[in-house]
Amino acid sequence: MRSLIRSRRSEPRALSLALALALGTPSLAVAAEDPAATAAEDAARERFSEGNLAYDLGEFDRALKAFSEAYRLKPLPAFLFNIAQCHRQLNNPSRAAFFYRRYLALSQGEPANADVARELSAEMETKARVQEEQRRERERFARDRELQKAREQAALAEARASEARLAAPPSSAAPEKNGASQALAMQVPEASVQPEAGASKPLTRRWYFWAGVGAAALLTGGAVWAATAPGPRDTTLGTVGR
Repeated sequence: MRSLIRSRRSEPRALSLALALALGTPSLAVAAEDPAATAAEDAARERFSEGNLAYDLGEFDRALKAFSEAYRLKPLPAFLFNIAQCHRQLNNPSRAAFFYRRYLALSQGEPANADVARELSAEMETKARVQEEQRRERERFARDRELQKAREQAALAEARASEARLAAPPSSAAPEKNGASQALAMQVPEASVQPEAGASKPLTRRWYFWAGVGAAALLTGGAVWAATAPGPRDTTLGTVGR
């Protein structure tokens, strides 16, 4: 909290310092015979004034753009501090810490607000780490949520499939099998499928058995009679004189 209050109190002074550096340091003194350099300096002053006004109005995006353009025209380290302040206000701690460090590294000697810049840089680095952890936590939460959603959808699909199987009529495989059996029976002769009538009766109770026995007996009796019969009688009347 102490660092935050101190940094806020230091903002007007820091911006005034940057303005003083941009407009009053000897490094910006340009020889009259260099029109291009003079034009660049004038443009840098205009951009800086626009950025300072936008910052006071809380239009930090516009201020950041103006200060960045001013630095491109005249790369003064003081502009980097103002750029860092804009990023801090825009909740870009990682970028803010970067520009605070660049401001300290590129300044000639120890700037008057060096302690403030270091303190703000450390504060922004800590905030950047917290933001990164929060971002990773949100990503993990989003992944877990998507995974849970996928599992729920899979379970719902399985439940619906089970309900469909239970509600479905009996399988049509049995009728198809019966139909195939009927078709096969139509191709096979009836005699080969149906058992012979009376096949379960004993042989002695079948009519053709006794018919055969009777025929055999007649044949046997005829043969016996033919073998034992006397010779044939002479049926002629004879002849006269015999």
